[in-house]
Amino acid sequence: MSRRRALSKHAAEERVLDKITREAEERMYKKRQAREEARQIRKEQLDKMRANENDYGKADENAQTDSSGRRRSVDEHKEQEVEALQDKVFELEDKFQQAMLLYSQLDNEKSALLYEIDLLKDDLEEKDQILALHQRETRDLSSEVKLLKQTIAGLQSNNQALKTEIAQRDQLIHDHGLVLVEQESEENSRISSAESSGSAINIKSGPFLFAQHTVSLVEKAIPGSSSLDEKVKKLVDMNKKLRQQVEETEQSLYARRSRMSDHHSGMSGSNGSSANDELQRDAAKQLAEMKLKLQEAERENTNQQGSLIRIEGQLKRYKTNAEQSEKECNELKAQNRSLKKEAIFRPPIDSNDRSTGQGDVPG
Repeated sequence: MSRRRALSKHAAEERVLDKITREAEERMYKKRQAREEARQIRKEQLDKMRANENDYGKADENAQTDSSGRRRSVDEHKEQEVEALQDKVFELEDKFQQAMLLYSQLDNEKSALLYEIDLLKDDLEEKDQILALHQRETRDLSSEVKLLKQTIAGLQSNNQALKTEIAQRDQLIHDHGLVLVEQESEENSRISSAESSGSAINIKSGPFLFAQHTVSLVEKAIPGSSSLDEKVKKLVDMNKKLRQQVEETEQSLYARRSRMSDHHSGMSGSNGSSANDELQRDAAKQLAEMKLKLQEAERENTNQQGSLIRIEGQLKRYKTNAEQSEKECNELKAQNRSLKKEAIFRPPIDSNDRSTGQGDVPG
């Protein structure tokens, strides 16, 4: 808007000055014409007067020689004075015209300089706005960098604490002679509990802790190159099969007893009773051995399940903390890269402006 106002004002002033100059030139031209006409008329009148004087002077030339000579000298002196005054008037008019032209030129130069001043003021205002914007952006970026540094310091301390906890965990595992085993399959394994009927325990995939003695027992029970997870599954399957065999044996013994009691119901005597007692003792002995093996397998399985559940909880907590720390570190790295890119592509700011912007950063 200021530029438009300056342009319209400058154009109006130029039009007015041009009009004044044209009017002055027209007046000067008319005055010159009037002076030329007056000079011509005056010359004609003088010529007529001289001719008349010559005509009348022939008669009494001798009588009026002195008076005509004095009159002529007076007239010539007056003409010279008039011509001198006219020359001065012409000179003054020329000087006035030159002064008017010079004034017009100076006024035009003044208008041009005022227009340039307005342009410089507009440019200065724009640069002041850009400088204020850059200073505000610098303050904001300084605050963000400070907050990011604080966040990075906190995450580094958390990461160091997690590393310390992991080192302590590894040391405890080593001191207690345990072995950390990674589970291969990503699906959840369902292990039936020995003491609870029909209940199941969901164990999520993850590393498990086993005692070295337990690992050696599993290796002895199921030799081979398969993983520990597969061997434990085989033990569970064997436990299930043993339980099924015990149940089948109990059922067969019960049926056998029923048949034998029915078969020997009519027999009497010591021979029949002693044979029946011997069969019962053998069956009871086999049943007791099978129950003992089953109890040992269930007890060992229960201990392993408890250890797995406890170690799984600890490992899950460690894993969650590690994933959270890694995620925060990645976010901070990404923010740091973006800030570096903005700093590279940002136009440079003077040292005074930079110091001013940093001084305004909130503490």
